[in-house]
Amino acid sequence: MKKLATLLLLVLLGAGLTSPLAAQTFPVDTLIKTGPLTKRINLVFVPDGYQASEMPLFLSRVNQVLTSFFGQTPFQEYRPYFNAFAIKVPSMQSGSTHPRTAPDCASTPAFTASTYFNSTFDYAGIHRLLVPQANAAIGTVLASSFPRYDQVFVLVNHAEYGGSGGTWATASANASATEIMVHEIGHSFAGLSDEYWAGPQYARETANMTQTTSPTTVRWAPWMGFNGIGIISHSTDPSWKKPHAGCKMQYLGPNYPFCAVCREAFVEKIHTLVSPLQAYSPTALNINAPTQNLAFALTLLQPLPNTLKVTWTLDGTAIGARNATTANVALSQLPVGSHVVRATVTDTTALTRRSTHAAQHTYTVNWFINRTATAVRMASATAEYEVETYPNPVGDLLNLNYTLPRTAPVVLTLHDAAGRTIKTLRYNRQAPGRYQYQLRPEDLGVRAAGTYTLLINVDGVLISRQLIKE
Repeated sequence: MKKLATLLLLVLLGAGLTSPLAAQTFPVDTLIKTGPLTKRINLVFVPDGYQASEMPLFLSRVNQVLTSFFGQTPFQEYRPYFNAFAIKVPSMQSGSTHPRTAPDCASTPAFTASTYFNSTFDYAGIHRLLVPQANAAIGTVLASSFPRYDQVFVLVNHAEYGGSGGTWATASANASATEIMVHEIGHSFAGLSDEYWAGPQYARETANMTQTTSPTTVRWAPWMGFNGIGIISHSTDPSWKKPHAGCKMQYLGPNYPFCAVCREAFVEKIHTLVSPLQAYSPTALNINAPTQNLAFALTLLQPLPNTLKVTWTLDGTAIGARNATTANVALSQLPVGSHVVRATVTDTTALTRRSTHAAQHTYTVNWFINRTATAVRMASATAEYEVETYPNPVGDLLNLNYTLPRTAPVVLTLHDAAGRTIKTLRYNRQAPGRYQYQLRPEDLGVRAAGTYTLLINVDGVLISRQLIKE
């Protein structure tokens, strides 16, 4: 799945670390199961500094985090998209290491704890920065016990205030732990920046941090003026801007929800991991001497409330009821020849205003029908068209390969992280077959480091691929 390469790297980097790296399998508790692992976002919690006898305490704290997590927008709206699991990994000692090396260290005595993931306060000279240092040990545990994870949470058994983002969202057992963890998931899951000033080493262009000052070109321009969204200077370095003065990426507590810009980042991330189009039928059909009408159906994963828009067309003409998950085609609508029934699914949630949302996250099924005087033959395909883009991050050349099942025009459009169009390449109608291109970054308009989205429009069907330029 998405994280397997990362797991392998972490395991290979494990030589020399003091934490246990044996491929031991640990018990896994299923806390929330809304669907198959391959079609959901799998949240995985691991403990550090919890002895075997303290696993019930660990699970209790996990459930507290989940209650807080799914009680907040946008996670409550997309709860059906998530599974949650806990891996019960015992440590030799309770607690976490306190080296007392940070200048802002509190009165906690120095202490070295023997824990499975070697978590420590005072990381990088910041007392509240609580980090599990044994990354390879985490990778090994995940590889052996739950390799199909999407986001990992590390809960550390110490009452001191602390946490961190990064690959693993980490929080202590402080009274604010649930809020800390929800804040940290902003970093780990959506790549959000702190909206308090964390230091120049953390200043960079992200979804909620920029040096752009124009209200028309700032990356959150569609939200300007909505519920307090503006271009607000950081007090320590006014050259850096944030979108809101009271977002959860700055303050903790129930009075500080995620601002609209941060919510949007979460929604876009959710859609990159899970498709609301879960299945469809029929996948193929062969009928001799046909007499019955044709029936089509979609299985959808609906947000709460449902914001999915569904359209059906036959040879480009709308059919069926609005937003229906089924459609029927009478044989009288199918004269001898070739036809296409198309179902298109788009999430119309108001939680995102990103200009590329509909293009990047529209999900399509095509049923290709051939009717003769005596038979109906049908095949189906989702809108993936076997698209490949590699390497990623992009080097000197980007390999772009795709297969067309039928003659179609192809348009390539590259967008930057703010959704702005960088470059458009058009290809005339291409015959069925496999196409292979080697494109230089500059051919696509890529000159600066960053994250880009390549949209591939195949005869009205949109396919997206994320590209990274380092």
